[in-house]
Amino acid sequence: MSTPHVVTQLLLKKAEVEAQIDSLTDRLAEAKADLIHVVGAVRLFDPTAAAVGPVTAYHGLTKALKRSDMFALCKAAMDASTKPLSTRELARHVITSQGWDHDDRRLALTMTHKVGTMMARFDRRGIVDKAGLRDGASLWRLAVGR
Repeated sequence: MSTPHVVTQLLLKKAEVEAQIDSLTDRLAEAKADLIHVVGAVRLFDPTAAAVGPVTAYHGLTKALKRSDMFALCKAAMDASTKPLSTRELARHVITSQGWDHDDRRLALTMTHKVGTMMARFDRRGIVDKAGLRDGASLWRLAVGR
């Protein structure tokens, strides 16, 4: 038995709408990239421009923030907290304190890896202690006497 005419037409319409969504998604990605470039150009000429929005940092994070500065930010967050903080929470604190885009998932993932690596290094040196896991993320607190 063949498919009814209504079903065939609905499937064609579904394919048409999916194609439109794909096209719009591509155009949106291009517009976001254009916006990032325009914001960068504005910051070149006026770094204090308040209406520009948060900075998105994709490249050169090793040069954008020194390891000692990153640890100072994490240490300040751990000092202010009464409970151990997860790697994700520390990375979120670093991102927001630097004025970077806290909604950028790629940046959050990169900073989480960088903070996790740094905290593991300081754990081996006895500066911080790993206090366990929460939702798959390590929990950190300052070592006693530090």
